[in-house]
Amino acid sequence: MARSNRQLTQFAVDRLRYAMVYGPENAGKETQGNTEVEADICGHCERPAHLVVRLYGKDIMRILFSPINPRVVAGVLIRTGDFYDSKGRPSRTTRERLNGLLDALGAAKFIPEGVRAFIREDNSCALGKGDACKAFDAGAPAVLLLAHPTDLVFS
Repeated sequence: MARSNRQLTQFAVDRLRYAMVYGPENAGKETQGNTEVEADICGHCERPAHLVVRLYGKDIMRILFSPINPRVVAGVLIRTGDFYDSKGRPSRTTRERLNGLLDALGAAKFIPEGVRAFIREDNSCALGKGDACKAFDAGAPAVLLLAHPTDLVFS
């Protein structure tokens, strides 16, 4: 079932789901339009594979898989990709891609459902859910979430 009205966001979500089902080592690299999804596999080290989502060639999300079970998400590194609006907030396109991916991670129970990149009442951008959030803008361009199905765990 489609989780997004935006075709390129749905492409990224579908690639993420593929990596969660078949393992990131089988995800390869695919690009559609301005969105690229690639498995980052270290062939000469023991680091677990990552799945990297890029917008215009810049990382906006890195999904970190468990070293014990490569189909289990251990954490998610979320970045702005250095795309900002005039107020220093992540661009609408960046937030759209991230929110689609965060929805998919929530639906799979790797993070709590409802985690989003959102604009607060004071017009700043945050990443999280309700009051459990962190600033997410030009001054704070990265947020690391550890996987937990019910608690929002920032690192």
